[in-house]
Amino acid sequence: MLAAYLATFAEHFFPLMLWLGLGSRFAALGLAVMTLTIQLFVYPDAWVTHGLWMSSLLVLVLQGPGRLSLDHLIRARQG
Repeated sequence: MLAAYLATFAEHFFPLMLWLGLGSRFAALGLAVMTLTIQLFVYPDAWVTHGLWMSSLLVLVLQGPGRLSLDHLIRARQG
């Protein structure tokens, strides 16, 4: 039951974080873990779709959100 609530929260909250560019690497990593879990245990034949999602999410995890994000604005004001 707890896993269902956490997954529902993550499915709604993490994309919002990505859209705002706030905590983008954390949100992308969380969505990547969810995508991998769904791929392995729920829809094992949907590897094309999940592969596209994973590649996009891993780019965000490795490179960050970019200049048009709240993460960048916050970091620029601090340093």
